[in-house]
Amino acid sequence: MFTFDNTTIIISVVLLLVALLTSFLNPFFRKVRIAAYGVPTSTAESEETSNEDEPVEEEKEAITEPIVTEEQLPTYPPISIIFTPHDNAQELAKNLPLYLNQDYPADFQVIVVAPQNDHETSDVLKRFASNSHLYTTFIPESSRYMSKKKLAITLGVKAAKYDWVIMADICCYPTGDNWLQAIARNSKEGKDLVVGYTRYEDETPAYRHFERHYLARYFMREYQHNKSYACPFNALAFRKSRFLREEGFRGNLKYIRGEYDFMVNKYASGNNLVFENSFEGTLIEEAPTEKVWLGKHLFYMENRQHLERTPQHRFLPYVDQTALHGNYFLQCIALAVSLLLGMWTISVAAGLSLIISIILRLVIGKKALRRFDIEIPAWKIIPYEIAIAWKHLGYKLKYHRADKYDFISHKL
Repeated sequence: MFTFDNTTIIISVVLLLVALLTSFLNPFFRKVRIAAYGVPTSTAESEETSNEDEPVEEEKEAITEPIVTEEQLPTYPPISIIFTPHDNAQELAKNLPLYLNQDYPADFQVIVVAPQNDHETSDVLKRFASNSHLYTTFIPESSRYMSKKKLAITLGVKAAKYDWVIMADICCYPTGDNWLQAIARNSKEGKDLVVGYTRYEDETPAYRHFERHYLARYFMREYQHNKSYACPFNALAFRKSRFLREEGFRGNLKYIRGEYDFMVNKYASGNNLVFENSFEGTLIEEAPTEKVWLGKHLFYMENRQHLERTPQHRFLPYVDQTALHGNYFLQCIALAVSLLLGMWTISVAAGLSLIISIILRLVIGKKALRRFDIEIPAWKIIPYEIAIAWKHLGYKLKYHRADKYDFISHKL
């Protein structure tokens, strides 16, 4: 029977209000700016200042060519790119030419630091030995008590001819031959770090596309609000002089993975970091295997315990997931109890609030994903949002069962 007493009205209003409010406690609702290529990132950002605090996702619109003064034109410093392949001869052969053939107006070098006895990698490098941009060095097999990845990066930095250095993953490839220009245009006075956006290739399973972007939005918002925490991407430019002056990876050398996270966490402060996420400045990462996918999660769970500002970073994701699950739980309980007790008014309110939640989240999520050219069917968004917390719980259980010596180079 339909009733409209005070209790029924209050419960119904609460259900509807919670459905509305929790739909906006959502990383997809918080605006993430996309840099415009051809304009210095700082200029592009300043043009969006008036919309920066508006948490509404907008469709891409036709943009007239901005007027750029001579002073605003980007300058391109000579730069070094470091790769540290490990059992990646196939990826090296495929992707190295894409970096060696970048269209860049200044000098650049590509440094490959490979294991000394990796004959397949050596064979690949010999094929490109005549390229003037390529420089090769090797990491000794006898290195102990430190991450070989971080040691290789350190050797690459010391070998670099130029102050600006980019470390990137050879399992990623640029979207075009202007990638280096897009990253390097941000190497300005007062800036020490440039993070380049990375996405998975189209063949990657839809959920992995979704999860990576969903979680990356928290990092991207932090970059744009000068509260940088870590780096879930695969391209990072930094200054060799500061890296050497502050002793590189000192303090986290024993941790096998997490080189991008530790670099940003240690060296980012104030507004000295620039985030480059234009199409031209994007790297495409090859679809991860199950082993690589699991390893990313487990190593991150270990590394974040040793990063500064971790509680602040984790607060908002906890709020969003609590709101997401709490809203659906409240609606389902209200719907089930009201149906059992014949409280039809509350049943209608609970059903309506559920429909409102689903529609709002689908619309907001689809618009946000489309802005980053991520095509995921709308009907998958809700299940994927819910799955993130439960999959995270599964990874956490695997992490707690893992041998902690698997995450460090100090083997006893």
